[in-house]
Amino acid sequence: MFRGGTGGSQIDSYVMLGLMDTLQLESAVQCLQPLCRGKMLQRVDEWPGGVVLHFRDEAVALLAHRAPLGLWRATRKEEQPPQSAFVKQLAQRLRGFRLEELSLPWADRIVRFDFSRTQLSKREDRLSLIAECFGGRGNIVLLDAEARIRLAWRWDSLEQARPRFLPGAVYTPANDPSGTNGGPLQCMAPSYRPWDEAGQAALAAALAQRPQGCQPWWRLRRAGAEILYPIVIPGWDVLAETPWERAIALPAGAPPKDLAYAAVLAQREAQQRKKLENIRADLARWEDPEQYRRMAHALFALPDAVHPGGPLHTQDYTVDPVQTIHIHVPAGKRLHQQAQWLMGQARRSERGRRQAQARLAAQSAEWERLQAFRTVWEQGNGDADPGRRGDRPLRSPGKAPGSSSAASASTPFGQMWLDGFELLWGRNAKENDRLTFRVANPWDLWFHVQDLPGSHVLLRRPQRNVPVPESVIHGAARVALQQSQCRAMSAEVDWTEAHHLQRRPGGGPGEVIYRHFHSRRVRRDDQA
Repeated sequence: MFRGGTGGSQIDSYVMLGLMDTLQLESAVQCLQPLCRGKMLQRVDEWPGGVVLHFRDEAVALLAHRAPLGLWRATRKEEQPPQSAFVKQLAQRLRGFRLEELSLPWADRIVRFDFSRTQLSKREDRLSLIAECFGGRGNIVLLDAEARIRLAWRWDSLEQARPRFLPGAVYTPANDPSGTNGGPLQCMAPSYRPWDEAGQAALAAALAQRPQGCQPWWRLRRAGAEILYPIVIPGWDVLAETPWERAIALPAGAPPKDLAYAAVLAQREAQQRKKLENIRADLARWEDPEQYRRMAHALFALPDAVHPGGPLHTQDYTVDPVQTIHIHVPAGKRLHQQAQWLMGQARRSERGRRQAQARLAAQSAEWERLQAFRTVWEQGNGDADPGRRGDRPLRSPGKAPGSSSAASASTPFGQMWLDGFELLWGRNAKENDRLTFRVANPWDLWFHVQDLPGSHVLLRRPQRNVPVPESVIHGAARVALQQSQCRAMSAEVDWTEAHHLQRRPGGGPGEVIYRHFHSRRVRRDDQA
């Protein structure tokens, strides 16, 4: 957190493109832990050199690879920027977890987030997120309960002399976790340290007298340089006391222009272009359904007979003037049988073109939103004054401003309400997969008829601690039976919380596995 300048210039933690040392990180941890402890992780966002963790009413920026390094209090945003593969996997694995502890367990700049999740069977799942805020050699890793690495921002190569970040390897910190040979000096950035004995004694006294908990920071100056620091450093002039909220605040607005961030956006654009090309190819593959109907009517006008095969030349009486039409009929097939097949092909072509045009319109709108997102982002990053970036909020390519959830009024899912609770269900395998793994919150209840194909039914809950009446659970189970391929009057319906679901390995869209669930037998004609 260092910037050279004059004493009259305004201090802004974002403009100080430096790093947090261990003392600054420790103070940030003490301030952020009471705000986030016990809250569920709701979302993980991309940020250059790190991630932003969204909890209820709070957001924490964890920057380990690029300046400004450290732990920052970010501004919560409803819109979500494009995500990298690492951030998507991290968000999926931490789905449904609550923050138990935020700590600085080792001497150097290593921050630890401990998460836990309680299953329906009362089993506790535990994961830890470790951030080594070292800059170019920094990393962010996800550990399981046995401290084994399950996910990493960057992986080491086996050819390295001492690889630490390997899948399944036990995590070891970069420096000696028990090493305190440097005393208080070890916790400070070298440019801040007093090197004379008197200064070191005064620093030790200041650290010993520092109260526990979240405290204001200090604006200090020495030799034309200004910093924000949690204690008064001997040899520095005290300018003013600064509230901790301002000292560790990450400014709102667009992130700085960054090659990695731009690569994520370019990847999204390439994927969207590929989708549009595929849809246009599907649209071109379906012929005009009227052409099939004209050939069918021409065959129906002829006497039914077995055709020897090859092209058939006959008159088309559906147009004026009458024209000759050429129809290919397979050998051994009756003319009226081929006409029936052509009428079916016309219906398939009409349905295929209608679906392709709907997909093309939706994906074209998505492409326009993506281009609007790039325009706003580039304009926001092109400003010379970073303080003005907040005037132009960054919009997500996937959501319109003001959108509160993925399941909005324009949702493609089936929908109904039961005593104030919203029920959603998919109409096909792809909708089932999207509903379960992209729309559902971890605490939502999921229903499916037992051992038979059917729709995934989702009972939305605003929060985990909101109780659901038995009548609502029974009604949701009955909807799951009605939206299944079961033809019996009654059947067993399984239900569980959405975070217990996993995609079936090697399975198709909508195929899931789950081990923790309840079952309920319902009838189609039940009223309660």
